[in-house]
Amino acid sequence: MPQAFTTSRTPSILALSIAGLMLTACSGPEQTATESVNVQMLSSAPHLVTGGSALVELVYDSQGALPQIHVNNDAFTWPAPADADGLQTARVLIEGLKNGDNEVRVTVGAAKAALTLVNYPITGPVISGEHQQPYLCLSELAPRQAEDGSEQPRRFAIGNGEYLETSQSAGDCSVPTRVDYLYKSVSDEGFQPLQDPTRVPTDVATTETTSGQQLPFIVRLETGSINRAIYQIATLYQHGQTVSAVEPAPDGWNQRLVYTFGGGCEAGYFQGTSTGGVLRESILAKGYAVASSTLNVNAQGGCNDVLSAETAMMVKEHFSKHYGVPVHTIGSGASGGAMQQLLIAGAYPGILDGLLVGMTFSDAVTYFTDAQECSGPWRQYANNPDNGLDEATRTVVGGWPNWYLCDESLGDRPDRISPFDCPAEIPQAMHYHPEQNPDGVRCSIYDGMRNIFGEKSFPSIPTQRQVARSPHDNTGVQYGLEALNAGRITKQQFLDINENFGGWNIDYQLTPERTQGDPDAIRIAYETGRITSGDAGLARVPIIDDRLYLDDQGNFHASVYSFTTRARLQRDNGHADNYVIRRHGSEISLADENLSLMDEWLSNIDREDGSTPLLERIVAARPPQLLDDCFAADGERIVEPAQFDTQQLFDNTAGRCNQLYPPHAGLRLVAGGPLSNDIMKCQLKPIEISDYAVTFTDAEMNRLQSIFPEGVCDWSRPGVGQTSTQTWLSFGPSPVNRYQP
Repeated sequence: MPQAFTTSRTPSILALSIAGLMLTACSGPEQTATESVNVQMLSSAPHLVTGGSALVELVYDSQGALPQIHVNNDAFTWPAPADADGLQTARVLIEGLKNGDNEVRVTVGAAKAALTLVNYPITGPVISGEHQQPYLCLSELAPRQAEDGSEQPRRFAIGNGEYLETSQSAGDCSVPTRVDYLYKSVSDEGFQPLQDPTRVPTDVATTETTSGQQLPFIVRLETGSINRAIYQIATLYQHGQTVSAVEPAPDGWNQRLVYTFGGGCEAGYFQGTSTGGVLRESILAKGYAVASSTLNVNAQGGCNDVLSAETAMMVKEHFSKHYGVPVHTIGSGASGGAMQQLLIAGAYPGILDGLLVGMTFSDAVTYFTDAQECSGPWRQYANNPDNGLDEATRTVVGGWPNWYLCDESLGDRPDRISPFDCPAEIPQAMHYHPEQNPDGVRCSIYDGMRNIFGEKSFPSIPTQRQVARSPHDNTGVQYGLEALNAGRITKQQFLDINENFGGWNIDYQLTPERTQGDPDAIRIAYETGRITSGDAGLARVPIIDDRLYLDDQGNFHASVYSFTTRARLQRDNGHADNYVIRRHGSEISLADENLSLMDEWLSNIDREDGSTPLLERIVAARPPQLLDDCFAADGERIVEPAQFDTQQLFDNTAGRCNQLYPPHAGLRLVAGGPLSNDIMKCQLKPIEISDYAVTFTDAEMNRLQSIFPEGVCDWSRPGVGQTSTQTWLSFGPSPVNRYQP
């Protein structure tokens, strides 16, 4: 039997705007002027319902008539509240939906409204395409090697000292939902397990929420499975409270949801052992709910942001149906967790309302252009003693702070675009090998996203199997161009480097020839939002970039990627005023302050005049104290615009913040590429003498022409296939906005 509660609480603007596009409402010709009814979806878009239930809102004026709700062939009468005069609002959790189309009709006297709900199984998929295969459940993962040499099973730690029981796991990796309780003690660090939530421990700490409530710090922790992944939801808990979306929000919840994302980037194929983290003490203490899933950890989810978006959408839908519709959903995560937020907000706007990103990468595809060109062909050439390059020369070609960044920080990391880069969770016997196991699991991030990039045969590898297409291309790229023009390398070195740079084939095996990207894969990367841009969803969200400075350590989390992201917004929108960069060292944490500022920013947006364009409202609503800044080691705050000067690639120190935290470049920027760093395949132009600050002899010019017979990159033009991102694309099974490559 559906549940309900009459309330005037305003539902999320996001839910209404998405639902409104799909809603069909009608009134019979006999409808009177005094009876009215409207039905709105709250928990998801009507065509993206999962799990057999949906939260809807009825707004009606019955004039004494009782609302009748019909779901397919079932019907029930809505009980009238005691004060039934005037406009009424009620939330109804409709359950028992079948897979596929479900017709919901509501009548109030002569007034009628209807909508169609399309339901998908809680195991998915919905929009990410056919399920990734193979897919290993927890109990099937390769064991972990312990320090003593023994093999230990990989397990999911719940957070209360126990591990998830997987013996009841179904074939789709489903596990029974469980609820646990924890509390914060006044004397111990972290959370302690609470066996009996009806009895408040004597040593429980007290916390104050954003609304000023003083509450015992007890946490309700829900663990279950959605979309073949393990999710968790944590909220403050008080004895006797009801967890329900159709009753008033429980005391302690501030009606905000923080959704966390974990880092890394690997090909997936398995159910992970951790989420992005939900037992966040400082966040829960303020009354925020926190949710995440194992498929929102990039190192477990295949570095597949469509799958991550689908999972976040489904977990948020579950939260909305059973806890309440959040006023705001704030994303939080660093590194691969920042990647996911930017990609999800860009291609699937509305899942996240605001982004808290750290150690930012704009996306996976363009990041791996720099990363793999460094760790593969450039590192091999630069480290060959026969080529006579000293460490300073090896470094300056990439504009890095030191050679360590390319040689070890990147060079010793797995090759994410290689089919041989399989996570340790996948048993060795399942790994792809072109001769010994050609049908094995290919672990490149593109094979993990084959639903998006598509597959074809490649004659360069000894297998008849079709494999995922790749968008990488370095035809026409003049490596070290800006170093040459700045007098940092010689003409001979410039010519030698570009003559011998080479590329790689689809198995990421180095080749003397430059890499030719698949034209369809390049176009798909742009169209589907696998490369972030400023012209899609990123112009609809406020973003705080918490940039922990690691350049001086030669860490691959280079600060330039904050600037590449901002440059895309500036190019596509004329400004990037919805993007704030805050720089600091490891001795300072801004996490709690940034969450508070984001909450304030989103609340201000809600109060802005809705008739103005959203980006204008976002900019106008930004808290006045939230500005680009940086912090010295002693805590001094320096407020000044964050700038990256592309004319100073080797000494970017203009301004106090850049003096403290100088940003560095990368191979493509030193090759003359734009700060947006999002050109996968450049358009070519004839070699022009005016592009060089040196004078080539006739022999040198002939050699340059032979190195680039088709021409060199024209960075002033968009990349080949570069186009606008299409949002809310489906790769199946949902037919709505189905992508046609």
